[in-house]
Amino acid sequence: MNLTGIRTYLEPDLAREVARAARAMGRSESSLIAEVLRARFAADSAGAANASAEGHKRQLNRLETRIDKLQRDQALMKESLFVFVRVWLEHNPPIDDAIAESIAASAEARFERFLDLVAQGLSPGRSIANGDAAIDGNGHAALAETEATS
Repeated sequence: MNLTGIRTYLEPDLAREVARAARAMGRSESSLIAEVLRARFAADSAGAANASAEGHKRQLNRLETRIDKLQRDQALMKESLFVFVRVWLEHNPPIDDAIAESIAASAEARFERFLDLVAQGLSPGRSIANGDAAIDGNGHAALAETEATS
């Protein structure tokens, strides 16, 4: 084994403790000091690994909390939509058969406008929720033509 000599300066009390412990173990003082240093460095590297693992654990806990909040918000939105549809269905009368065809055509056109509005709202920098929707000259909702800031 290739060894390098290092001169260390210890307080007299500490030097006596090292000499006493080495004699009690039947080892040299340098082998005892080398073992203590190895244990210290191993503990430091294990501590760094533990600190890194703890950091990852905290980050995962934060992500889990955010996902839980998103799931709660999504459940709230779903319930709100279900309540809206239920109330809408309870308070709107059934369609008369005589005008069902014209109502279906009107509904198809309104649905197409709705899909266009949703598609525009999903484009980057635009949102119906932020008040970008406006009423056009025909009384239809459309996204206002404002420039999106990047």
